[in-house]
Amino acid sequence: MKEEQKRILKLVEEGKLTAEEAIILIEKLHSAEETSDPAQEIKTELSTQVQYEQSQQQQQNQNTYENKGSAKHKFMDFIDTALKKIKDLDLDFNFGSSVDVKHIFQHKDVYITKLDLDVSNGSITIIPWEERDVRVECEAKVYNIENQERARKAFLEDVLFSIENGALRLSIQKKQMKVHAKIYVPQENYESIKARMFNGPITGENLRVKEFRAKTANGAITISNFDTDSVEVETANGHIKANQITSKDFEAETINGTVTATGLFEKVDLQSFNGNITCDLQGDVCHTAFVKTTTGGIDMFIANEYQVDGELKSNLGNFKSELPMMSIIEEKNEVVQKSLRFKANEEKAQKLHLFAETKTGSITIKPL
Repeated sequence: MKEEQKRILKLVEEGKLTAEEAIILIEKLHSAEETSDPAQEIKTELSTQVQYEQSQQQQQNQNTYENKGSAKHKFMDFIDTALKKIKDLDLDFNFGSSVDVKHIFQHKDVYITKLDLDVSNGSITIIPWEERDVRVECEAKVYNIENQERARKAFLEDVLFSIENGALRLSIQKKQMKVHAKIYVPQENYESIKARMFNGPITGENLRVKEFRAKTANGAITISNFDTDSVEVETANGHIKANQITSKDFEAETINGTVTATGLFEKVDLQSFNGNITCDLQGDVCHTAFVKTTTGGIDMFIANEYQVDGELKSNLGNFKSELPMMSIIEEKNEVVQKSLRFKANEEKAQKLHLFAETKTGSITIKPL
């Protein structure tokens, strides 16, 4: 634990954590050291029977914890784990004790082209498989329920699951329920997939879909091996990780969190308010890249097949470009405003227009 405390204090020295945020994490580390099951101990010591109409202030406290947490966990994995425990404890505190319910929805030999997924608390994971069936595995925590029978009844009453006219719909709107849903769908070409969360992550892999939309208020979005025309992912608090994506139009935005995108994009738009952005532009199909963050740095890795027409801006950071055959068109290096316009690899056929801006961080451009 001493080593973890040193790492937290080092983040404070580097300006990546505030003193208040560091205190929260250190307190949670001490709590974890004192008991092997801190969640159980806290639930025993505190009164968890809170009436729903009286829990508005506690919900605000939960949101405060979650907003602080998402800014921290981008720096190391153990911080991410600690904050997940905090959020789980806050949910237990607000809604009281819970009963676990497991349920599977399954339809055989179905044809679907659209997915519409909407879950308040928990997680969404989309997994294509070789079967013709649709299978939705739900692991739920139903709060403020006394026994298993009533919890299962409440779960089935509050979950909407249907397949009609080629569209799969899963909706779980009740806030006093946390549901981790794994959706297994046939490996097909889909018209659209829409996934929404209020509190929790969204994950998808190996999907072929024309239009993909994912949005969560508090949680990470992780996608990999997508073949799409259009992708739009957004989170207020959490990381965005997109690996090996093929997309004509790719947009990713987070307020607190990092953005990492790798793949073949024709147009890419990456934005973060508080977090670093890393982008690998592969192949030779991208014509426009717009990358912007306020308090983080930007790292761009660009394939040698591109002729780059670039513009970089920063208030306090520096620029570093290692692209071959680079020529500077215009450069401004004032105290609080720096900018650089350049061209590189002008003999290449595919032209890439690059705009990258950060207020306090630095921008690095490297060849792949």
